[in-house]
Amino acid sequence: MRPAAVLFTTFIIFFTPLCTDAYVYVYEAVTRETTFRTASKLQPDAFLIYNGGEDIVLKLTILKIYADKDFNQALEDYGLQSKNLRYMPHETNATADNRTRTPYYWWR
Repeated sequence: MRPAAVLFTTFIIFFTPLCTDAYVYVYEAVTRETTFRTASKLQPDAFLIYNGGEDIVLKLTILKIYADKDFNQALEDYGLQSKNLRYMPHETNATADNRTRTPYYWWR
């Protein structure tokens, strides 16, 4: 076996478990019209971009982080069992536009 193949195989065996640890994030997201809670396996930046970026989600708060195997527990703890969505009383100051990141464009 070539040394490069041995090194690559060793890398895969030892470092794959470190890279595959997943989490379940419970988010509270505020848009201009709604405030809602949801659980997702997407990390905060990925969740934000997937849901339209800061042009759509004005405020994103992580309420709790669970281990990957505890997704159903996260749904139960926050009352998200039926649709993985729970609307909350809307924040009235959600229209304040104090974002600092680059806006999301659909062609990205």
